[in-house]
Amino acid sequence: MTDKEQQNKLPNRISDSERFRYIGFEVFPGKPKDLFKSETEKKNYIDSIIKKRNKGELIRDHCTLTEARISFMEKLVLAVACGLILVALFVPWYSAYTEVEDEAPAATEISPGDIPADNLVAVNDSLGLMAAGTESPVTPTTADSTVTQQRASHEEIIHGMQAKKRTHKDFYRLSGLGAILALGSVGSHIFSGGFILMLTGIFLLAYTLLCIVLPLYNLYSIFGLKGKDDEKAIKLKKFLKFNWIPVILFVLVLVLSFFGASYDPETVGAFTSIGDSYGPAVLLDSLSWGLFLTISGFLMLALKGVEI
Repeated sequence: MTDKEQQNKLPNRISDSERFRYIGFEVFPGKPKDLFKSETEKKNYIDSIIKKRNKGELIRDHCTLTEARISFMEKLVLAVACGLILVALFVPWYSAYTEVEDEAPAATEISPGDIPADNLVAVNDSLGLMAAGTESPVTPTTADSTVTQQRASHEEIIHGMQAKKRTHKDFYRLSGLGAILALGSVGSHIFSGGFILMLTGIFLLAYTLLCIVLPLYNLYSIFGLKGKDDEKAIKLKKFLKFNWIPVILFVLVLVLSFFGASYDPETVGAFTSIGDSYGPAVLLDSLSWGLFLTISGFLMLALKGVEI
């Protein structure tokens, strides 16, 4: 077969329009427009590329590959999250309350001297008419009715009024560090209960210790690592994964609360808010805003590790 016959059998080269369509440049229908407005603009661009190549610069301007994986602003936000966790150790984490009954006010006795003279005369006239078997034309006031009841002892007045007890809640709060310091008193009630309650106490204690260790470790990872930007970013990504541990511990505590647990006999009645047994309602009612503040900080750090 001759060379001319082989060339006739080879497929024709694709045109420029077909090439643009194949690689996906034809976003809108029709022929694509020229990238440059004039030949002068095209010449200036080519000259700038040649100068960069002569200097050894092979990457184009504004390339996202040359940008830092973690900017200074992102590092600052992560540092604020770490500081938030540390500050939250000093605010309330747990709270419980006891309902205390208020003392009822003492009953006061009305003497005839406390009633105006006109009302007292009207009461005496009413009593005289009642003794004679006739009705009094005067309608007594509240004070008159009280004196009438006291003096007319032969009558019985029945009413449906009932005194209502008044109570107030006496709160007892603990911060994150305060819970560690109170292990001798509060811990005895937790670790003397059921197995679920004991396991919950261990998880919450580990969570509190991680709130001290992990923020300091994160701050070192953010600002203390050495090396190139990419190397520091990869190391930081690995270190930020540890912030999932306290989040997982809190989820385990929440799941364990649905199994419930019994209290030690000495714990029952210690606080009104904890009831007679441990459960999810008792857990959520006992947690305060300080602990949720730490959870939000850990989530921010852990999610940033996924993003890098």
